[in-house]
Amino acid sequence: MNYSPCTYQFSGVTTRVAGYSKIPPKILEQIFSIRKLAFIDRKKWDIESYQGSDYEWDEYDDLDATYIYTHQNDQVTGCVRLRPSSKPTLMSGPLSFILPAEETRAHLQHCWEATRFALSSDDFATGELTQANVDIRTAALFLSMIKFAQQQNVRTYEIVVDTMMEKILKRSGWTVDRRNIALGSKGEKIIYGTLPCTLLTYEEVLKKNAIHKATVYHQPLITCRSSDSLDKPQVIPQTLPNRNIPAKISMHTVLQL
Repeated sequence: MNYSPCTYQFSGVTTRVAGYSKIPPKILEQIFSIRKLAFIDRKKWDIESYQGSDYEWDEYDDLDATYIYTHQNDQVTGCVRLRPSSKPTLMSGPLSFILPAEETRAHLQHCWEATRFALSSDDFATGELTQANVDIRTAALFLSMIKFAQQQNVRTYEIVVDTMMEKILKRSGWTVDRRNIALGSKGEKIIYGTLPCTLLTYEEVLKKNAIHKATVYHQPLITCRSSDSLDKPQVIPQTLPNRNIPAKISMHTVLQL
């Protein structure tokens, strides 16, 4: 990726934006652990690529992935994964069943996929709500996503959400443009849609959540790995499945953001 990692602060919540190769292994472990707790333990999702470890990750966690995560000191408290829609994605793989006709899909050149949105529910969770009655970490992640999109000339994000997440987005000031509807694995309604990444949208999310400004740090608050290892895949010091997981089986799994 052609950008440098950066850190934001929104109303005291710190978010970090970094590519896969520039995230320290211990931070990546925490991201995958939060996802496992959120999707496997709490939501009971049937994710084909999950093979029983303490982490939830798949073949799309690779050098094409970018992560935005909230943290307190060295503890990750929330995360979301971003990928260019022109690359292999969940939308072109396991979630392709929900895509509408090609002519109604966002132009891939200026569109990214946003998936695996999760918050921790441990002692590090702030529990603070914004004026829009949204977790402050959620609002901070949304705002960071829009800031990143503007820097990278990304006009829209592709998402698949359930109705609850759609309501949270709307309450936050970021309305989903519905493109298609299908049923998830439990018979629930899931929505494929896009999110605009305009300055107007950014200002609306700030206003709705009563967040007045962001502080930007281009120097990392969390030390990244040395440059000689930036292009190497991460090695997590716990048993994980092989990185080259075939995950092209169509599975009706509800994925939030």
